[in-house]
Amino acid sequence: MIEFMDPKYDTAFKKLFGAHNHKNITIAFLNTILEYKGDELIVSIRFLNNEQQALDIGGKKTILDVHCTDKKGRQFIIEMQNAYEASFDKRLFIYGTKTYAEQFKQGAAYTTLKPVIVLAITKGFSVFPKKKSYKSIHKMLDVKSHEHDFQGLTLALVELPKFHKTEAQLVTDEDKWLFLLKEINNCHTVPATLNKAEFADACQALNKMTWSTQDVAVYEKNMLKEQATEATQKELEEKREELDAAIKKATEAEAKGMEKGMEKGMEKGMEKGIEQGMEKGMEKGMEKGIEQGKVEGIAEGERNAKLALAKTLLAELPIEKVALITGLSVIALKKL
Repeated sequence: MIEFMDPKYDTAFKKLFGAHNHKNITIAFLNTILEYKGDELIVSIRFLNNEQQALDIGGKKTILDVHCTDKKGRQFIIEMQNAYEASFDKRLFIYGTKTYAEQFKQGAAYTTLKPVIVLAITKGFSVFPKKKSYKSIHKMLDVKSHEHDFQGLTLALVELPKFHKTEAQLVTDEDKWLFLLKEINNCHTVPATLNKAEFADACQALNKMTWSTQDVAVYEKNMLKEQATEATQKELEEKREELDAAIKKATEAEAKGMEKGMEKGMEKGMEKGIEQGMEKGMEKGMEKGIEQGKVEGIAEGERNAKLALAKTLLAELPIEKVALITGLSVIALKKL
């Protein structure tokens, strides 16, 4: 029985795709996922950030920068990522443009800049929940002709939570790579469908028996850190949603208070105008009543909004901090 390390975690991901002694694995994976064929096929690679390929006891997010050359001799950079991060779609642009810009050195020709492809693999969340496909490749196209004129940046995304094929359903090499990434740690033998050399090499690279005691310790420690980070980020997102809901509720309460104040002010103005029995008096009374009603309604609405927000915040924050945020006194808050 074989125990496979989980490539969805950084240490194993680096072992699998960032090792110099089995670049064939990385080349085969990239050609398959990015759908390269013919002259587009990657034939050689080198890792640009060698210092980042080393196993890192700090458990940092994986980023592998791979310099690629295809059959025609064209060169480009692929940045491979495996992480859980909030606002991930926004961060992809930052990573890609940063990698592209860092190529440029003052005095160098712009023609030396190579296209950048960011390939990101998500393991515990979906970036585009409404998209059914587990893989999407995004390029900058002309909105009318769909021509790909600006070829400096491409974003490719694989959302593993959307991939649900079983071993019996694997047909294409892409199926097999994604199954390996998602499920190999739950297997105890090399799946029969993973019968190509690159899959066999990948399974061997993830076989715990081939790892040193130190590498296993680093893997286990970093895995726990990643799990804790992912749990914290999910919790923060949930808290943020709760706070947004509380603010929305408070805003609605404020608007409702203003509306009631307006109605009350108009009623007072009408009553006063009728008592005077004069059109001018009625107008003045209405104006004064509306004005007074606005003041009273706004004040009442603002206080109601603050009280509603305070009740929500008190469940999560110290009373002094809530007082600072809402402007209410500690004494008033204690009465809630």
